[in-house]
Amino acid sequence: MPTAPKWINDTLEKLAPSMLRIVKVEHITYLNPNIKIIRLKGNFSALHFAPGFTVSFRVSPTELRHYTVSHVDPSARFIECIVHIHGNEPGASYINELQPGDEKIKLAVLGSDKQYDSKVKKQIIFGDETSLSLMSGFLPVLRQNEHDYRFFIELDEENRNIPEKIGLHNCTIFSKNDIFRDQDKIQQLSLFNDEEWSDANMVLTGNVRSLQNFRKVLKENSHKGKIYAKGYWLEGKKGL
Repeated sequence: MPTAPKWINDTLEKLAPSMLRIVKVEHITYLNPNIKIIRLKGNFSALHFAPGFTVSFRVSPTELRHYTVSHVDPSARFIECIVHIHGNEPGASYINELQPGDEKIKLAVLGSDKQYDSKVKKQIIFGDETSLSLMSGFLPVLRQNEHDYRFFIELDEENRNIPEKIGLHNCTIFSKNDIFRDQDKIQQLSLFNDEEWSDANMVLTGNVRSLQNFRKVLKENSHKGKIYAKGYWLEGKKGL
């Protein structure tokens, strides 16, 4: 629920205090002018973190914005999120204005969807700049459990070096607004000629149109594995 009347957001905070944490911005690392890592200090000891764990900032009285956790301190004293700042919408402006030392920030801890299946050997995670935090959170679990994995990432040109900066491996980088906006081009991916990946667990995120096209082609090819899809943004749509 990214947008709701102020009274509803106020009521939710009162009814579900266990979902709230008061946090402090401990550190910010700029990967480039548009992508940064934000470290939030707080008490996260009672939470069970899994790939895809989501938190939410109340960026205005009526607006909420969700972000995926990329890293959790083993002692549960801080978490990190990789955020993409784009445009001048309330979420981007709020995140862009955060500075180290900012405190008494209300953070809702929303938990994880069932994106990760430990029983499936092969895993493919698809997305864009808005998915980098998710992918970074997946990586240590995929490596620890010895999965075969691939990251398919569509990026703007100025962001093509970010996956390497954050330590992502097995990445295939695609240009934005190209292959995944055209179902015929998606069909030509080598993935669909490789039987070994026909039952992979698919996690599709990022741009709604891109993931919808990808999902449709997967289904047309009778993909045997599970397909999880969650859009993070859509052109002309404020908040998802």
